[in-house]
Amino acid sequence: MRQIEEMERGALAEEYRVRTVAGVETKAGPYFKHQEWQEGRNRSRRVSPEEAATLRTGIAGRQRFEELAAEFVDLTVAATRAEATTPESKKNGRRKSTRRSSPRPRPS
Repeated sequence: MRQIEEMERGALAEEYRVRTVAGVETKAGPYFKHQEWQEGRNRSRRVSPEEAATLRTGIAGRQRFEELAAEFVDLTVAATRAEATTPESKKNGRRKSTRRSSPRPRPS
């Protein structure tokens, strides 16, 4: 996690457009669109190829961070559960007997 230097939210979409010029279809692009959830809405904006490269690196860094964080949570939960099932970890492993040697007197 410490080695991840760049992070960016959202997703990057690469689009191509088909154009017909003089009866010949040509493919134009790529065009890049950065989409991000902000203030309860999906915001999107067009970005240059140069900015797309930077965003791609940042998005990959965030995704890797989230994978590592999820793995850390899974390992921590497993360790917590394993510790909870060992007899040494139980606080009240043996209960004391609540029986008294003589019976209780009944109220009259």
